Parts: sequence; structure tokens; C-alpha cells
Amino acid sequence: MAGMFLLAMSLSGSVLVFHDEIDHAFFRNEILLQEHGQRLSFDRSFEHIRKNNPGWEIRIPALPDDRQALKYELRKGNLRKWIFVHPEKGHVLATIDRADRRLVNVLLTFHYSLFGGTPGKIFVTIIGVAFLALLVTGVILYRKSLVKVFLFRHRFSLKSRRAFFSSAHRLIGVWGLALNVLICITGIRIAYVVTSAAINATESPISVPVITHSIDALVSKAQAAHPEFRVRYLRFPSTDEGKLLLLGHLGSDPSYYGRTYSNIAINYQSGDVEGISLLRDKPFSERFLIILQPLHFGDYAGIWVKLIYAIGGLLPGVLALSGFLIWRYQHRKSRPIQRNVLLMQKQ
Repeated sequence: MAGMFLLAMSLSGSVLVFHDEIDHAFFRNEILLQEHGQRLSFDRSFEHIRKNNPGWEIRIPALPDDRQALKYELRKGNLRKWIFVHPEKGHVLATIDRADRRLVNVLLTFHYSLFGGTPGKIFVTIIGVAFLALLVTGVILYRKSLVKVFLFRHRFSLKSRRAFFSSAHRLIGVWGLALNVLICITGIRIAYVVTSAAINATESPISVPVITHSIDALVSKAQAAHPEFRVRYLRFPSTDEGKLLLLGHLGSDPSYYGRTYSNIAINYQSGDVEGISLLRDKPFSERFLIILQPLHFGDYAGIWVKLIYAIGGLLPGVLALSGFLIWRYQHRKSRPIQRNVLLMQKQ
């Protein structure tokens, strides 16, 4: 039973490894500009976005590279809206009113909840625990084969269909064990966080306040105070009590720390930097739990790591299929034997 859902999680997860690349391919015309070397300015566009989109939370999920538009992501519950603006002049270039319906977001919703809302998120968490149980029982079942497989002493059997799938199951399971355990444990953690957030969610009115200070100056001031900090993501206050958050990382951070798990908090009213929260300064237990998210998606060390994750992400689905086929051919083989025993008993 778990195998069917593992197959679905496996396929969707392997695609989601390339979420940035997929979005870039689908929205290439909106993202790319003709001009080179545009100076990035938030002041030219933010107030226009704020005034024309009341009730929406406003974020900039990634700072643009050269020849890229500046993208605002607006959020209201599960709704998403993307507004692309010129990075220097600030005028709107394109608007995607239902960015929540794009392929990546649909796959992500499926991956987190199977389109089942909060009950679906709880169910996905249970499936993650079931996968962990399958890994543990698989290690116990094939414990004698682990060393043989690693030393290339295991022979691939072609005696029957069941023997073929059993050999394939053993080889794939052993060679993919480390990555499967990593994906499973990190996935359970993320599912738990997502489920907890859904259960404890409270809707509060969103009212992005006017920022009287220059956002460009605030960002420059924060970067001057912390020159090693690299800003990747801007999150604007959604209430009068909120802060302007600059999310990013230190240049010296290891790649598996992710790109947005440290932040600088700025008081948008006074313009003062009120605090800096660095991932490296957190206790090990807290730091470890945060690191699990970039480790789950492989979104931390370039395209080759993503390819490894994409291939490795298919392994749970392959194991689910091969495990089912082993059971199926074993089940079909046992029927004639049971029928013969019954005939002998009647005679």
C-alpha cells in the first residue's frame, strides 16, 4: 500500500529537484531582458506594487542576475501572484495572476499533500514513516547481502522473473541506501513542519505598511554593516509591527546551509538594523533541523548534485515497483501449490 504513494512521491520529487530550472523555462520571456547591466532598485517599484495589491503579502524570492527582471511574489493564503518589473526603471513588464497554478507549484502541492489539504499532509507524513519502516526492514532482510553487494560479489539472477526482480531490488536498495535514508528522514522532518503549520495556521489580515525610508538605502546599509552577508531574498512586513527581512547567507557558510536560512531584520520605521540571525550561530540541534530542508531537495551545490538527487529520488519508486513485483510473482507461484494440497486432502 505504501508503495503506490512512494511511487507518486518519488516521481514528483525527482522533477521538483529542478524547480528553478522549470520555472525559468516556462517563464523565460518574462524573466529575461534585452539590456545588460541594469542597476537594481527596489524603490522604483515597491510602492507601486504595494498600493495596487492591498491584502497581499509581498516578497522578492530571488534577486535577479544580469539581464533578468525583478520578480515580486505576492501571497494570500494558497494564492500566488507574480509581478515582473524592470530592475532599474521599476515599471511592470508582466503579471502572472495565478502563479499558484504553475507546474512547479502544482507538483509541490501534490508532493506535500496529494491535493488533500491538511489531511493529505498528515497522510504524507505517515507515508514517510512507512518508507522509513520499509528501509529498516529491508536492511534487516538483506543484511547478509550488504557486504556482498558493496564488494561486487552479488550475482544477478536470471533464473525467473521473481529472481530477476529480487536481485534488482537488492542491488538498488543497497546502493541507494544512504541517499534513500537521507531523503526519507529529511522528508519526514519537512512533512512534520508543513503539517504542524497547517494544523496551527491562523488567518490574520495582511496590510503591508508604507516604508518611508529608501529600501535601496536600507539594504545597502545592512550589507555595509555585514559585508560577508549575501542577500538573496527580501520579505516585506505584512503588519505595522513587522520587520523588513533580508534573507541570505554568509560567503563562508558551507553550501548545505542553503541560501536563505540566515537573515537581517530591519526596522522599516527607524531604518535601524535590529538583529542578525545567522544559521552558524544557532545550537547544533536547531541548525541540524534547518539544514534538513536544503538537503532534501539537493538545492545547494549545483546541477551535478541535482542530477544525483533526481536519479536517487527515483529509487524509492523503483524499489516500490520491484518490491511489488517480487510479492506478485511469489503470490502467483504459491497458488498452484495450495490448490494441489487441497486436492490431496479431499482424496
